[in-house]
Parts: sequence; C-alpha cells; structure tokens
Amino acid sequence: MQNGRSVLKKTVPLLLILGLATGGAILLVATKPQAPAPESEEKVWVVATQSATPARHVPVITLYGRIESARSSRLTSSLSTEVIDILSEEGERVSKGQPLVRLDERDAQLRLKQRSAELAEIRALITSEKSRFDSDQHILKSERRLQALAQQEVERAQRLKAGKLAAQARIDEAQQVKLRQDIAVAQRQLAVQDHEARLARLQAQLKKAESLQAFAELDVERSLLRAPFDARITQVPASPGNRTRPGDVLVELYALDALQVRAQIPNAKLAAVETALNSGHPLTARAHTGTQQRLALQLTHLAGDIKPGRGGRDGLFELKAPATDPAIGDIVSLQLQLPAVNDSLALPREALYGNDRIYTIHDGRLKGHRVDRLGETLDNSTTPPLENTQTTTTANRLLVRSTSIVPGDLIVTTQLPNAIEGLKVRVRGVSAP
Repeated sequence: MQNGRSVLKKTVPLLLILGLATGGAILLVATKPQAPAPESEEKVWVVATQSATPARHVPVITLYGRIESARSSRLTSSLSTEVIDILSEEGERVSKGQPLVRLDERDAQLRLKQRSAELAEIRALITSEKSRFDSDQHILKSERRLQALAQQEVERAQRLKAGKLAAQARIDEAQQVKLRQDIAVAQRQLAVQDHEARLARLQAQLKKAESLQAFAELDVERSLLRAPFDARITQVPASPGNRTRPGDVLVELYALDALQVRAQIPNAKLAAVETALNSGHPLTARAHTGTQQRLALQLTHLAGDIKPGRGGRDGLFELKAPATDPAIGDIVSLQLQLPAVNDSLALPREALYGNDRIYTIHDGRLKGHRVDRLGETLDNSTTPPLENTQTTTTANRLLVRSTSIVPGDLIVTTQLPNAIEGLKVRVRGVSAP
C-alpha cells in the first residue's frame, strides 16, 4: 500500500508538468501573428496576331482526281483467222493510220475473189438482158407483120369461098395460121413488157453482189489493224500464232489529244462552280501528278450524273499545257480557282477555332467572331499566276468573311488549347504592362 502511494506521488507532478507544457504550446500557436494570404495572379497567354485587312481574294478548292482520256479504244478482230505479226508494243506512241497488228488475210482474199466473180456474173446477165430486150423489140415488129399477113390470108380465103372458088379447108388452114401468129405476137409482147421486171431483179442482185464484194474488201482491209488516231498503247493481248475470233481484243489504246482530269467537286461548292460555268467565267486550276509533273487545267464541264454514295459531282478538266506527257490513271492533286470575292480575309489555319470562329484582341482580352468560310487561297495576292506552272506555290490559307471584324483588328493566329471569350492574352514580342 505504501508502494502505490509512493508511485502516485511521483506520477502526478509529471502529468501536471506535461499538461502545462502542452497548453503553453497551444497558446503560442494560437496567438502567433497571421501572414497575409497571397493574391492569385491571372495567367496571360502569349499569342501571334495578324492585322485584319479585308481585300479581294481568289478562293481555291483542293481536289484529287485521275488522268483519263475522253477517247479510248479496244481494237478487236473482225475475222476468224490467225495472228501473223505484232507491229506495236505496250506503252508505244503511234500515229493515226500506223499498222499495229497483221492477221492472216488468205481466207479474206478467197472470199473477195468469189464475190468479185459473182458480181461479174450479174453484170453479164444484165448485159444479156438488155440485148435480149433489143432483140425482142425487133422480133415483135416482124411477128406483127406476119400477123397482118395471116389476117389478109383469112380474108382472101373467105372471099374465094364466097365466090365458090375455094373450099372450107383452105379457110380453116388460114385461120389456124392466124391463131398461131396471134399467140406468137402475144408471147413476144409479154417478153418485151417483162423486161423492166427482169432488169430490176438483176439490178437488185447487182447491188447485193456489190455489197458482198465491199464486205469482202473490208475483211481484207481489217486483216491489218491500224491506229484510229494519234494514241498511246496501253495493252497488246494478241500474240503471233494466236487464233482469233470476231470480237477478240487485240490492242487497247487512248487518244493523246483528248487527255483530261476527272475530279469530284464537293456538293458545298457545286453552286458556285455551276454559276461560274453558266456565266462563261473560266475556271482554271493548278495541279501536279504523283510523279510531280505540273499541269495547267481548265474546268470545261460537269459530269452528267452523280454516282451513288458520293458527296459531289465529277468535274472534267482539260489539260492546257502539260509539262510532259502524262499517263492515264495517274493521281492528280489540283487546286481549282473560283471567281474572286471581295472583303475577304486570308488567314493561317491556326486562326480558326471549330468550323466558324476566330478571335480578335480588345483591351488585352479575346473577343469571338463568327465567320463564313469561303474556302482557301494560295496566298494574299488576288490573281495568282496560273500560267507559270513551274512557280512554287505557298501554303494554302483559309479564306473567311465576317461583318463584325473591321480593318485593323488584331486577329489571333495562335491555336490556344482553352480559348474562350475574355481570356487574357499578350501579343508576342510586346512586353506586358
């Protein structure tokens, strides 16, 4: 019991001292002077700007097309014969009328000789018919004189009988001669009258024979396939020794003077393009191929139909001045120039937020503006030199227009990640106040 009291006497003073120390520390912390809270400073974003200078600019549309030819041919065999020789190669340029493929013409020559013989036979029959007609006319005159004499003989016999100087048998004989002569005259007259029908029939046979001979001559000509126009050959499926049938493709080629570029024009730009074409405004384009050939093009007309599932209508561009001879099928990137528009702004792509919004700076803060997108433009010039296709083009700039922007406004050309109206900014290169 005495030990417990001794421990309690030692513990109580220690606890009292610990409590006083803790209370003093709390009091010191509670009564220490408070430091003023730091003021938060608004962040200022540094941006690049461009002064608003509305002017007349030429909108351009970037399109992708394909070189093709308005005239391409697949030369086929008209004969059932054998290929003798191939006179052209794939990729070769050929002139109009140049021989390309030679076929075996012996069968065609034999048919031509046969048709010529048939034609000669018909002509001989026509000559014979004309001679026969002349002869029938001459004989008919003689037959009619004999008919008249026979009639006179009948009349003489009848007078003699009336005078009891001749028997009835003589009258009967004279009448028989007269009847036979009447039949002869009728037959000869029918032959003369039928001449026109016989001649017409022979003339029809002559035309038929002439047509068959012409077909035979064509077969002989078609045994040598020639280029129908100045062209480049794309394929030669034929080979010497092959047996061809009518309709088999022997050569494929396309016209060199009918090259064009087909490119799809978006629906959003079709109205402007059609208006320009209908008003006679020439729509030109710069282009370069996949092999970096530079081309000068002009839109001549639009395709007559719209393909299903496509977002536009094909435009057909005429090649005005190709640097070299392009090949069909080559992919072309082209920039079609639309009629110039007034009071438009040419801006870098970084100036556009979303699809139709840009910002200007007023009193150090952003101010938003809605704009109408007019397309793109090659540079700030109003009339880019299309003729000089060797000139290196600058990067395309957006072409927009807005009624709320006045000349001299500073347009932000830096793409900010959190741009909102009222955001504090500073122009790059200008010190903060």
